[in-house]
Amino acid sequence: MLVVALNKKAAIDLYVEDNPDLEDDGLSRQDWTRLRTIKDFLAPFHRATLKTQGDNASIDKVLFTMDILNL
Repeated sequence: MLVVALNKKAAIDLYVEDNPDLEDDGLSRQDWTRLRTIKDFLAPFHRATLKTQGDNASIDKVLFTMDILNL
């Protein structure tokens, strides 16, 4: 959801600008910066989840990935 929102930043800002009822709900530059920071922080966890799910998942892959993420 963060990736989509960040990719659609211009459209979101324009939509909020065009709808006065949403004026209090608009995102500031600082909000957008925080969202980018959160997305960057969560990216390794997303990749790790994709690598350790499904039929090919094993406890050794999961534990190794957890160790790497814990650094």
